[in-house]
Amino acid sequence: MWPFKIHRELKSILGDETIEVTKLGSSDLMVELKSNDQAKKLRAIATFLDIPVTISSHKSPISSKRIIRSHDLRRCSEEKMAEELRGVTHARRIKVRSGEDKNQTDIIVLTFDSPKPPSRIRAGYLTLDVRRCVLLPMRRY
Repeated sequence: MWPFKIHRELKSILGDETIEVTKLGSSDLMVELKSNDQAKKLRAIATFLDIPVTISSHKSPISSKRIIRSHDLRRCSEEKMAEELRGVTHARRIKVRSGEDKNQTDIIVLTFDSPKPPSRIRAGYLTLDVRRCVLLPMRRY
């Protein structure tokens, strides 16, 4: 009964457009919306089926990871890159182990706040190509 009731209530709030609902591990529901209008309608509610609710955006499904290469950014911290680069929420520099030392490379993994990142990004006066990122599992020794 509950899944049907929840689906009917969501359709009455958001309209008849197809919506995707996923039950998360807890009692939370993740609702994939088709438009900004639907997001506004959903954020406006305080109760759902007479139950108080909290509405928030989910970050991970709408982000993507890509890489850039730049020797000029070697002295820039990861935090500063994430702060300065448009649309970037996190930056992580790839390091390689050489004996006991970990050396920085020119490769930086960027997490974008969009599922479709740009093909190029401006870093100050630099224009850098944004490439697909295939991360291999980390090995522990």
